[in-house]
Amino acid sequence: MSATPSGNIKTIVLGNRPLREYLLEAIISLNRDADSVEILGRGRHIHRAVTLYNTLAARLGDRIVLKNVEIGSMLVRGRRVSYIKISIGRK
Repeated sequence: MSATPSGNIKTIVLGNRPLREYLLEAIISLNRDADSVEILGRGRHIHRAVTLYNTLAARLGDRIVLKNVEIGSMLVRGRRVSYIKISIGRK
C-alpha cells in the first residue's frame, strides 16, 4: 500500500487464488484504511478483474464509485503483457 496526497491506495494484483478472496480483501480494504482500491489484472486475468469489479458493484451498490479504468501493456520478463487497472473508491 502506498500513501499519496489524495489518500491511501491499495493495489490488488489478481492471480490464481479464488475470486472470493480478492473480493474479501477489497471490501476489507475499503472499509478500514484505503480511500481507493486498484484492481490490476494482467494477461489471462483481465476478465477476472472485470468480474471482481462487477461483483463489488453488485454487493456494495452506490457506496463505491468507479474512478478510472486504464488499459495497456507492460513488459514482464521480456514479454509484452496486456493489463487492465480499475480504480474504485468509496463515496
